[in-house]
Amino acid sequence: MSNESTIGDIVAFSRSDDAAGVKTAIGNVLQQKVMVSLESKKKDFAKTFLTKPNTDSKEPESSEVEDGSRDTSTT
Repeated sequence: MSNESTIGDIVAFSRSDDAAGVKTAIGNVLQQKVMVSLESKKKDFAKTFLTKPNTDSKEPESSEVEDGSRDTSTT
């Protein structure tokens, strides 16, 4: 990862009139926030990946009629 920047760095660059430094620091802070968010999403996904959801539905899983015939009115 690039240099870790903080809000204090942005303020310091602003006070010293370093526009390029401000731009870089803002980009770094935003990149850090995105990376933290993505890591969190990856962890959440990994927890639920390949686990069967607990559904207690009394309805049949498909819309086909039990005797094997199909509703031909929609085709």
